[in-house]
Amino acid sequence: MEELADSELSDITGQAFINLTTDANAGINYTRVNFGVNVDTQLNMKKLQLGQYDDSVTRAGEVAGSSDILINNFALGTVNADGSVNPFRIADPFVELAYSGNKVVGVRIGFGEAKGVLSGDIQSLTGNIPVHITGTAKPIIDKASGFDQFLLALAGISDSTRLQADATLVNSSGNADPVRGGMAGLTNGTALSCVSGCNLGGLSDALLSLFKSSGCGILSLNTCFPLSDFKSLPVGNISNMNTMEGAAKGFFISFQTQDLAWEDMDQNAFMTALKGAFMNMPKYRDANGNLVSPINIDFEQAFNGIPRQDTCLGTATAGC
Repeated sequence: MEELADSELSDITGQAFINLTTDANAGINYTRVNFGVNVDTQLNMKKLQLGQYDDSVTRAGEVAGSSDILINNFALGTVNADGSVNPFRIADPFVELAYSGNKVVGVRIGFGEAKGVLSGDIQSLTGNIPVHITGTAKPIIDKASGFDQFLLALAGISDSTRLQADATLVNSSGNADPVRGGMAGLTNGTALSCVSGCNLGGLSDALLSLFKSSGCGILSLNTCFPLSDFKSLPVGNISNMNTMEGAAKGFFISFQTQDLAWEDMDQNAFMTALKGAFMNMPKYRDANGNLVSPINIDFEQAFNGIPRQDTCLGTATAGC
């Protein structure tokens, strides 16, 4: 290697592959190492287990020996029958440390953008993971009792009506459960709303709002579902995997010794991660400025689960 003169250096422009940024908030200092790269990966892991400890203060009431995050047969990306790979795509990954004085109180691994299929047998999750459910009302009508079908018809809901609802981590009572949650569903007080095809227009929405989820049910319908039912989940808009358009933003997994605020990479705000291990897949702004959920499924998938896509080369579909 030969030293460059100042005149030669002045002719060179470019962007660093790795850069370092610092920040501070509420007495906590942050140092983030940003990697300006795009990564396409297909990986399998027998078990993703983080935050297995019994703390009667932090995790009061949780099952002894449980974990903040536990996903068996975890995988990113999928494999086709011909052996070709559908990668999980990542842009601008980073690693960040949080300090209180000279003590490290948190670390997180995150992605500026991410899209693809995440698979696994999910046992428990701790974090912020909003899910948007949208689709035709036919699966709802098919599951409803005869009387509930009558009520839906009165509200102007037919098979082709498109409905929507927001879901998150819940317990079996329908309360939000961001700590070691084993179910996803509609929180108490959440109602379905109309997207299109409601025969009574705005009146349909008004009538639907009268039937709110309570105790994991709306009328005769279940509104909470075991996480283990969802074997493969779409992260971001995966309809076009050739570009990063529609990728989820702000996805990270963190570890902290106290409740800790991490910067939300998309909204320029802060997300408070709970002490322990924490997964954050927040809502983000799409190209049109709309706030969207990182995971989107339909009602058929909500009621019946999502089978695992193949993530292994060879005969095995999981656990490789």
